Amino acid sequence: MKETLLILINPDSPIKNLRMEPGSRRLTWDLSGNVSEIKCFINSKYITKAIDSRYCQFYVLPLCEVKNFTISVKQDPPFSTGLQYVPRGAEGKPAAAARGLDCWVHDVDFLTCSWEVGRAAPGDVQYRLYWRDLKAYREQECPRYEANNRGVHVRCRFDDVSRLQRHIQFWVNGTSRRSGIPCSDLCVELPEIERLSPPHITATCNKSYSMMEWKVLSHFNHRFLYELQIQKGTDPASTEKLYENHFVIYNPGNYVAKLKVQGFFRKDWSEWSAPQLFVCDPKDEHRRDWLVSVLVLLGTLLVLGLVALLCRRYSVLQKLFPPIPHMKDPITDNLQSPKLEPWDTSRASQEDCPVAEVHILGET
Repeated sequence: MKETLLILINPDSPIKNLRMEPGSRRLTWDLSGNVSEIKCFINSKYITKAIDSRYCQFYVLPLCEVKNFTISVKQDPPFSTGLQYVPRGAEGKPAAAARGLDCWVHDVDFLTCSWEVGRAAPGDVQYRLYWRDLKAYREQECPRYEANNRGVHVRCRFDDVSRLQRHIQFWVNGTSRRSGIPCSDLCVELPEIERLSPPHITATCNKSYSMMEWKVLSHFNHRFLYELQIQKGTDPASTEKLYENHFVIYNPGNYVAKLKVQGFFRKDWSEWSAPQLFVCDPKDEHRRDWLVSVLVLLGTLLVLGLVALLCRRYSVLQKLFPPIPHMKDPITDNLQSPKLEPWDTSRASQEDCPVAEVHILGET
């Protein structure tokens, strides 16, 4: 289905036949009379001035949302008119569209886009992501999807961002046999969505100075702001903000450094790099090792001394409070005499013991 244009007519306007040309991304009109200036707005936000007072050229048009396009004519008295642009991707149940479409460049070479299943999406919904650069306007589909446990696409990954243009439009189409689903779109500039990786620091140093250097890799950003944090021994950490990718410390000793980076026109910082230890005075390291060894030895001697003290104290207690002797039990101790043997009833029989028969003759 084609895009729908709902025109807001102002009969007193010198602007007639206001129309959108999606192919050329132009808002154009017929002009009657002379005007000094015409400006174009989208949803009341100023976008651009008209070219030759005949049309406004837009860099990109919405694919999935209804937008109000307005032109304002500067004259006495001023006036304006506009139209409502309904793209074909806006048709369907809005709550079934993919939610939270977000894209970011990461780890130098990769770009990932993710989204969530719409709250009112039917059970057989499937989403597909498309993109086009805003220079050549070539459309392509996601090369590699990731799905949730229901098999619905919720993520897309690009493995080589170096071949992409800086300005890109992404959109996610939803399909279902049960209902129409609007799309969700996002226009980005790749330098603005890049999440920079913290650089690794290298250093050349001795007792007198330390020269630290680092390099940030990016296909889109080439100017950076750095924050360098240096920790010497137990001293409070110091922080330096730099525009250069190097820094010199004099009389460095041994220290720990870490770094984070920000794109020059960005607000977001990268994560801190892993802390790195730089040993610029080996004697300090040897002294530290010697001190650690001495402390370990002293700790061992202290433990042995405590053990010896406890043993000695236990021996003194034994002498002061000897154990009470065990009292002899005349019955149980005698029963344990080796001269006594237990009676074995299993061997007893009439043959073992002679038995005399006694006859009772009468009472006396």
